[in-house]
Amino acid sequence: MSKIKIKAVLKSKNSVHEFIGKGIKTNNIITYNDNNTLTKIVLNNIVSLERKNDQYIKLNFEKNKKLQGVYEINEGKFDLKIETKELIIKEGSIKIKYNLIINNEFIDTFYFSLQYTIDR
Repeated sequence: MSKIKIKAVLKSKNSVHEFIGKGIKTNNIITYNDNNTLTKIVLNNIVSLERKNDQYIKLNFEKNKKLQGVYEINEGKFDLKIETKELIIKEGSIKIKYNLIINNEFIDTFYFSLQYTIDR
């Protein structure tokens, strides 16, 4: 387990969300608390991004594939598909470009980037 410094940015056509803070990297899992939202990234053959607060979303990414995800809010679950356009994983960084489709309706194209360094 390593403590890490994180800079994460999520951009869409109409918004930009940035997180700068600390987290933990254990093997292939990065975990951090983004403004009371527990965020977990699992780096395997299929990369997953989970965010949990009063709602839960799990996005699954595999380059050039359309995968199922999970989106739950108090009112219920939605059919979620993630179309991965770009997926680049290097030591200390992750970059993902993806289309989000909810209930068969295109929502937007998102760009997620995360950079991390060991916190000494």
